[in-house]
Amino acid sequence: MQAVKRILRYLQGTIDYGILYPNTDGSKGKLVGYCDSDWSGDKVERKSTMGYVFTVFNYPISWSSKKQSVVALSTCEA
Repeated sequence: MQAVKRILRYLQGTIDYGILYPNTDGSKGKLVGYCDSDWSGDKVERKSTMGYVFTVFNYPISWSSKKQSVVALSTCEA
């Protein structure tokens, strides 16, 4: 319960914090997403990798890259 109170106090104290992304190229701040995957790029483990990134004003705001945890021997098995 103390941890929850501490988190709520922290959030209350930082509620006005933010990140400003300057509009340097005159664009309208579109949210753009990119994704890619690499099927069997890892020749040793035979695992695929996928990733994505979201940008606003060409600045990344969210991204992730993961290697699959399980290998399927066929597309029907997947």
